Amino acid sequence: MPIESHITAYISPAAVTHNLVQIRQHVGPGVKLCAVVKADAYGHGLSNIMDAVASGSDMLAVATPDEALRARELGYKGEILVFLPLAGLQGQERLTQALHSDIMFTVTSPHDLETITNAAHATNGTAQIHIKIDTGMNRLGIAPHDTEALLNTAAHDPAIHLRGLFTHFACAAEQDKSTTHDQLQRFLDIAEPYRSTDISIHAANSAATVDLPETHLDMVRCGIAIYGYQPSDFMHHPLDLRPAMRISAPIMEVKTVAAGQRCGYGLTHTFDRESRIAAIPIGYADGFPRSLSNRAVLRIDDQPTSVVGTISMDQLTIDVSDIASASIGDCVEIVSDDPRAPNCIDNLARLAETIPYELICRLRSTRIRQEQVSGDLPGLPGRRGDKANTNHA
Repeated sequence: MPIESHITAYISPAAVTHNLVQIRQHVGPGVKLCAVVKADAYGHGLSNIMDAVASGSDMLAVATPDEALRARELGYKGEILVFLPLAGLQGQERLTQALHSDIMFTVTSPHDLETITNAAHATNGTAQIHIKIDTGMNRLGIAPHDTEALLNTAAHDPAIHLRGLFTHFACAAEQDKSTTHDQLQRFLDIAEPYRSTDISIHAANSAATVDLPETHLDMVRCGIAIYGYQPSDFMHHPLDLRPAMRISAPIMEVKTVAAGQRCGYGLTHTFDRESRIAAIPIGYADGFPRSLSNRAVLRIDDQPTSVVGTISMDQLTIDVSDIASASIGDCVEIVSDDPRAPNCIDNLARLAETIPYELICRLRSTRIRQEQVSGDLPGLPGRRGDKANTNHA
């Protein structure tokens, strides 16, 4: 029987629903919840979790008009906010299509406002906008001292409907919250007159949502938290979150190597005893970082197994000397949904000297097949070392 060669990412909408419930309970009534689903739902596949975010949040946020239109194609009827300014992103045709699809745009400059206004006039329509204010991150946003002029321009054009004012925090995930408090005050100095109007005032990302209730305002914008990961190691009040992704891949080959032998590009690992090694079809082209070479610990049937040698483009090698039953076709858990496991996203990101955000977004190559599961992840095929399923199309 041929060995299944697919890498499979199991995605749990139930985990996303659980996380959204935890966030809602945390922020309390009267605060809206915006689910950030850019980068194809942080690599989880928007189509996999659409029902969960549609029923568990008040609106969605994406990076580009194309992502917003994709959400509409998937049947989402609620409000959608595009984060990135339009300059250089989309042609006139896509902008017009987005306007007709009732999508809200972020304005960060007079040029943005002019672009959106012209498009609205050309279609005899109305453009819904949120103005982003740069309160200290020095990335996107209008400077505080220029905000009043932009607001006045928007207010005097009937083709523009101001729906929101927002900012973004640079250091909410850090242990020291003083910078975030400074940013919040700069934002409120401008936004306070618009409180208790039909204009939404929002600032909190996942980290601020978890740790800083004073930032919740009218709405919170949560990304990483809805997928089950703590925003950082410095959360003072972490929520009960469940990771929504687990990734596995099958063993392709098992062989025995003598003590003193080495393996991988550069022969970076030397075996200090006779060892059994197994080859797995996942590598850095699939988003599993090369920096995890000789560092990461994966699992077979919940038993740890070390990555040995340099991770290649499309494969890696593990030491299965202490797992006597390991054989061709057995599923290896690459990424665990258990936050205590050595191969949980948080730990792998730490070893790779990056952040969970980057890792989950990168693990989305064409060779990784996503499979939506109906319940929690621990009961999945391969969890107990089952042979890889060969019945998938």
